[in-house]
Amino acid sequence: MAISNSTGDEEIMASWYAYAADEPGFVGYWLDLLRERQGVTAVEQQNEFGADEMVFRRLQSMPLPQRDALARDAHRIAERCHLKNPMAFVQAMILARSLERTADHPAIQEFYQAAFDEEELE
Repeated sequence: MAISNSTGDEEIMASWYAYAADEPGFVGYWLDLLRERQGVTAVEQQNEFGADEMVFRRLQSMPLPQRDALARDAHRIAERCHLKNPMAFVQAMILARSLERTADHPAIQEFYQAAFDEEELE
């Protein structure tokens, strides 16, 4: 008689979902960026995408969509996770990518500004 170890498997998967959701390169990282910028909670985001708690955890642990096929890959992720509102997720990924780009850009401007300021002092 085989003994099921589904509880152990569920715990392992839950642990993986929690780990991956906070790491760069995973959907949860971009969703967190969006939550910070939009001032929404994870539950509000979850509801917007039409996902239950377990599906939302899984969604956050998915690898980010490829940059050269962002909308297509985001839609595939939404379908794979059976989101009730896949277009909301696709739009969120596009917005998050845009926010990530602008977040990197000011640091470069500050560097050049600092270099420019230094030259003026001489």
